[in-house]
Amino acid sequence: MRPKALVLRSSVLAMLAAGIALGQTPGPTVVRWQFGAPNSDWLVRNGLEIVMAGQDGLTVKVALTVHHPREVALVDVTNETGQRVEVVPSRMTFDLMVPEPKTFAYLDPDTLAASVRKISKWAYVFVAMASMGTQRSHSTGTVGGTPVNITTTTHDQAGEDRAIAAVQLNEARKAGLASEIERGALRENTVLPGEDVGGAVFFAPPSHYQKDYGTGKLEAVLRVPVGDYVFEFPFWWEGTLPTTKHQGPEEQVFQFPLWWKARR
Repeated sequence: MRPKALVLRSSVLAMLAAGIALGQTPGPTVVRWQFGAPNSDWLVRNGLEIVMAGQDGLTVKVALTVHHPREVALVDVTNETGQRVEVVPSRMTFDLMVPEPKTFAYLDPDTLAASVRKISKWAYVFVAMASMGTQRSHSTGTVGGTPVNITTTTHDQAGEDRAIAAVQLNEARKAGLASEIERGALRENTVLPGEDVGGAVFFAPPSHYQKDYGTGKLEAVLRVPVGDYVFEFPFWWEGTLPTTKHQGPEEQVFQFPLWWKARR
């Protein structure tokens, strides 16, 4: 009679073997962009570096840009496989590798657009303060034949008008930016043979990401799952942050575009 321990071990091994025999779904094949590789290429359009990788009739083109503090991946997928493939932006990932591993969370474009549309709650407080503001005028007169300085206090209507105009301008700017996000975002798509789909994928910075720029060198990997493949694109960035300018109370925008470059 076999010992119970051996019987139990044999049963576990049999169950594992049965699972393999039934056919567990294998993981996706990783296709990594590599400079000079037969399935990899790159080009430059208006200063923007675009890298592309292909496998079995699938071609993925990407460019990685910065709209501080967000990272924006421009992704284009072409399907020439003869069968349909699924493109799901929320499954795409962007990970910082150097100076230390960090993950950029995927940003839903509709949620992002809604947050951009929100005017800072303080904007209307500033308008209220302007409404309460005053301006003073000074004049010289006489009282009973005695010269005196007279100060007149009146409501500062011009200041209130300027504050309201600033809020309206900021609202219009944010509404336009939100519309651009909604129109340009890459959505979930079933890509049929011969079709092409593309758009922007947004990622939020991790905590304390700002200090990583201080190292002067960043390395990251963008992963784009398409069908049975995961396309990997290594990127790097060197230097210091360019001078920024404020556009509204919450937004900070680069004075010129900042592109990541493909890791060669």
